[in-house]
Amino acid sequence: MTWLNISFVALIIAGLLLFVYGLRENSQLSMLFGGIACLLSIFYFLGWTTMLPFVAPIALVISYLMKKKVNTA
Repeated sequence: MTWLNISFVALIIAGLLLFVYGLRENSQLSMLFGGIACLLSIFYFLGWTTMLPFVAPIALVISYLMKKKVNTA
């Protein structure tokens, strides 16, 4: 593995941890940044670099829906 791949794996792990922290603390901003970090790395690994402009809106929708579910439960 190259250093770039290792750093992206670390970014996926950090993004997932930040997303879970946002779920536990009910912080939409933490969920958003965690989702962006995770999705960027995953899209890079899959070779979907043309989809990278859609990462922020996808992460925003995911964090909004997850916050909505946490508030109703």
